[in-house]
Amino acid sequence: MKSKEGLVEKSQSNLKLAERGALISIVAYLLLSAAKLATGHLLHSSSLVADGFNNLSDIISNVALLIGIRLARQPADRDHKFGHWKIEDLASLVTSIIMFYVGFDVLRDTLQKIFSNETVSIDPLGAGVGVVSALVMLGVYFYNLRLAKRAKSKALKAAAKDNLSDVVTSLGTSIAIAASAFNYPIVDKIVAIIITFFILKTAYDIFMESSFSLSDGFDDSLLEDYEKAILKLPKIARVKYQRGRTYGSNIYLDVVLEMNPDLSVYESHAITEEVEDLLKEDFGVFDIDVHVEPSSIPEDELIENVEKKLLTYEKRLYAKQEFDTLLADNYTLIDDTGHEHNKAELIEALASDQVQFQNFELESISQKTKLIRYELDGQIHTSLWRRHETWQKIFHQITNKTD
Repeated sequence: MKSKEGLVEKSQSNLKLAERGALISIVAYLLLSAAKLATGHLLHSSSLVADGFNNLSDIISNVALLIGIRLARQPADRDHKFGHWKIEDLASLVTSIIMFYVGFDVLRDTLQKIFSNETVSIDPLGAGVGVVSALVMLGVYFYNLRLAKRAKSKALKAAAKDNLSDVVTSLGTSIAIAASAFNYPIVDKIVAIIITFFILKTAYDIFMESSFSLSDGFDDSLLEDYEKAILKLPKIARVKYQRGRTYGSNIYLDVVLEMNPDLSVYESHAITEEVEDLLKEDFGVFDIDVHVEPSSIPEDELIENVEKKLLTYEKRLYAKQEFDTLLADNYTLIDDTGHEHNKAELIEALASDQVQFQNFELESISQKTKLIRYELDGQIHTSLWRRHETWQKIFHQITNKTD
């Protein structure tokens, strides 16, 4: 079983890995943004400038992400009992807002140029800048994507998506510049619009994912997987309720289980520990709170139905019927003389008689254990029945009735 301290240490280690990805993205974007903005202004390329501003927004968002990851690594304190993991999601939300602002700003600027019929002189050298940028960001994308899976960081995964959008937009910029060089300047404007939509689409995806987590949204399909796995464990009647939420990349889960009411506190607690181990080992759940409730009593276990059933079983035994199934292997009979008899002896010795029980009584010891008493031929019979898969008599005593 993984200890809570071990899970916390692993989560903090994962955040350190995510920091590395954010730092690499910042360095790459700094270099590319400077190159694109300088080249775009020199060549009067609106698409190259738009791509450069996209990289500036990426620098700002990755800096915010880096700060958020470092703050998320802080240990739990008196005011933050669950830790600071959600700051990672908050940093992603801030990143998406920055990207929305830059995307709409670039879109507005490009539309103004289109409606004003402004013409620009484009040098095909700008296309080379876009291709180099695409290749660099493709390498950063694959690196961050692999690191995000290893670190299980949703924020770094979002940053990797942004890296991929930059690959596409940089290639689009190169196409636009090449087209403008062949006297198709409108292509430059169209591609600039497409680039801004890539920015906005990436911002929207990051915003929805981070806001979903911050508002305690949770994937229902994961809860279904948890339930299927839990129900494979023995003695669990039903998963009554589940509630999941995420703190950064860590999953917190509340589970309400229904178990047989006849289980002891010790047995129920042991099962809850099995559930916790299962969810941590197989699904990587960070923190689990398991609550146990008694399951409803089946119809055939209601006291009035059990009484009728055990009366029938007693009569069958005295009619020498179903000894093999109704008597436990360790069955003991103490007769009125004090002698003990086992199951094998009774099968040979007991005769088949029509029995008439008098004063039949049933006392419930527990949900699975019943004590019955009755009179037969002037003697008092006491039987102890226990239900495992089926009801079986485990003890019987005969005493002479005293007036």
